[in-house]
Amino acid sequence: MFDLLRPETVMCPFCKATAADGVVRTLRTGAGSLSVTWHVLNCPHYAADRILAENES
Repeated sequence: MFDLLRPETVMCPFCKATAADGVVRTLRTGAGSLSVTWHVLNCPHYAADRILAENES
């Protein structure tokens, strides 16, 4: 039960940021799981995540 609440940390394949050097993070949920991806501010994957999040309602 508690494993469902523990997020999986995913390294961004572009900027390779981690919790130690990343400054922003994106969250993803689905099918009982949660993942966290860290990014640097100028990472294009972070920009894409923000655009996609704005389009969700």
